[in-house]
Amino acid sequence: AVRLVLACALVALSAPALADTPSEAPATTDAPNTAKLRDCLSSAALDAPPDTTAATLRSWCDQPEFSGRQRNEQALRSRLALEESSRYNPFVLTPHYRNYLLPVSYWDNPQWNDPDKAGDDIDNYEAKFQISIKTPLRENFLGHGTLYGAFTSVSFWQVYNGRQSKPFRETNYQPEVFVAWPTDLQLGPVDSEVFSFGYMHQSNGQDVPTSRSWERLFVMYVFKLGSYYTSVKPWWRLPEKPKDTPDSRTGDDNPDIEHYLGHFELGIARPFGNHVAEITLRNNLRSDNKGSVLVDYSFPLSKRFKGLFQAFTGYGDSLINYNDYETRYSVGILLTDTF
Repeated sequence: AVRLVLACALVALSAPALADTPSEAPATTDAPNTAKLRDCLSSAALDAPPDTTAATLRSWCDQPEFSGRQRNEQALRSRLALEESSRYNPFVLTPHYRNYLLPVSYWDNPQWNDPDKAGDDIDNYEAKFQISIKTPLRENFLGHGTLYGAFTSVSFWQVYNGRQSKPFRETNYQPEVFVAWPTDLQLGPVDSEVFSFGYMHQSNGQDVPTSRSWERLFVMYVFKLGSYYTSVKPWWRLPEKPKDTPDSRTGDDNPDIEHYLGHFELGIARPFGNHVAEITLRNNLRSDNKGSVLVDYSFPLSKRFKGLFQAFTGYGDSLINYNDYETRYSVGILLTDTF
């Protein structure tokens, strides 16, 4: 009831007073924007915690219509504001990484890496899709940070392989717990955006001999330089004891995984208009120079959906093939973008 009253009050405050506006005054071009603001304030007031101030609600909703250049400059902060406004809505799932469906995905080095399927046919073409969500667990954690829980799954589906009954070839699961601190620290031309620290587990949920898994602690720093957003994400792998025997169900399934997937991830993104181009690099920082390059390019298809072209080359496209060099090209529909 308190939230409903607050919503009504905010709608009333956001509208011009009737006594101050002549009844014969013509409609202005701001009417659609005013209606959007009223709707946003009503929704935000109903979804927000009871102690949220009117000024905070208005800051979530009172976002100007940016030009293409201004959208580039405000991309990440606009996303954070939108996430903030829907954080307590029980009907909204907040995206973590990109969510996408790529029905056409070609890879040049198809291998099962499963002794039980060594003689089975495998296609170069398959489908790939990713589901990634997060939710706040606690506010004002370690100062002004927010504690999050997140989950991401990436699946590779041999949907065109009717000879093998169209199996799901591999699914990788990645739960995370992390703390994020939005920041506006200015370091010369560098605009700091977000700093985070957390834990992640990644595995394919299989039993030996196809089991793959590892656990990491990571830090991530996101900053903006001009129109480019950069994320630097180094990690430290939590050690596991060696296996007693190769077929043991306990112990390290992949002791050399860092040799292929590296020790850090570097991402550089450039939003322009409603398009986003991003490159993500991993490297092991060794003389043999193993790692990967991932390029994502998203573009508008409709008011709701965007298209996604994805190109990958290197190691670690999937956990089951982490030590196989692969090149993959994919195209499909992007459900939620980074910016």
